[in-house]
Amino acid sequence: MAGRRNMGVAAAITVAVIWGLSFVAASVVLSTLSPVLLATVRFVIASALFIPVILRELRRGTKPAFSDLKDMASLGLLSISVYFWLQYTGVKYAGAGVSSLLVVGFIPILTGLASSALLGEALSRTKAAGSVAGFLGVALITLPKVTGVDLDAGFLFGVGCLLGNAVCWSLYSTLSRRLMQRTGNPLLVTSYVTVFGTLALLPMSLHSDWAALRLLSQSQWLSVLYLAVVCSGGGYLLWNYALSRLESVRAAVWLYLEPVAAFMGEALLLGVVPDALTAGGGLLIMAGAVVTYAAKK
Repeated sequence: MAGRRNMGVAAAITVAVIWGLSFVAASVVLSTLSPVLLATVRFVIASALFIPVILRELRRGTKPAFSDLKDMASLGLLSISVYFWLQYTGVKYAGAGVSSLLVVGFIPILTGLASSALLGEALSRTKAAGSVAGFLGVALITLPKVTGVDLDAGFLFGVGCLLGNAVCWSLYSTLSRRLMQRTGNPLLVTSYVTVFGTLALLPMSLHSDWAALRLLSQSQWLSVLYLAVVCSGGGYLLWNYALSRLESVRAAVWLYLEPVAAFMGEALLLGVVPDALTAGGGLLIMAGAVVTYAAKK
C-alpha cells in the first residue's frame, strides 16, 4: 500500500515539474496563435501519440464498455477542449502570473471539495489545512511577480476563464479517479480522453486562422512540441497514474509545486536567483503537501 502511494506521489511531483513550465511555453506561442488554435494543434499532435495505443488494444480485443466511452468523452471535454480554451484565454488576457496563481492555487482546494461530494473521500481539517498552506505558498511566489495589471474588462474576463478552468480540472481529476478505479488502465483512459478531447476541439477551431502556423518561429514550434509531447503525452498519463494510486486531493496538492518548478527552471537556465518570498513560498508549499499527504483521513 505504501509503495503504491509513494509511486503515485512520485508521478504527481513529476507532473508538477512538467506542467510548471507550460504557462510560459503557452504565453510564448499565444503571441502568434489564438487560444483555440494552440489547444487544437497541441492535442492533434498528442493524439497522434495515443491513437496507436487505441488501435493496438482494439486488435487485442480490448474494447471499453459504452458507459466507459461516454465517461471518457465527458472527461475529454472537461480536461481538454473546454479546459484549454479557458486556460489559454485566461493566459492571454490575465497573464501567466495571475494564471498560475488562480489555476494552480484553486485546483487542490476545489478538488478536495469535489472528491468529498462525488466520491465520498474525506476532506479532513488536516487535508484542508495542507491545501490552504499550499495556496498561501503559491500566492507568496506569484503575487510579487504580477506587475502592471490593468483591471479592465479583458483582465476580468481572463480571471473568470481561469476560475472556470480550475473548476473543470477539479471535476476532471475527481471523475477520472472514479473511472480509473473501475478500469485500472491509465494508459488506455488517457488515450481515449485525449482523442475525444481533440475531436471536440476541431470544430471549435474552424474559424481560427490556420495560416498563422506558418508564422511560428523555431522556438515557438519547440514550445508547441513541449506542450504536446511532454505536457499532454507524458503529463496526462502520469497524472492518471497518480490518480489510480492516490485520493484526488492527495494527488492535487502536489500541483502546488508547479510555480516552484517554474522558478527553479528560471534559476537553473537563466541564472535568476529566487528571492526570500519565493523561497518562503516554496517551503510553505512543501509543508502543505506533506501535511495533506500524511493526513490519516
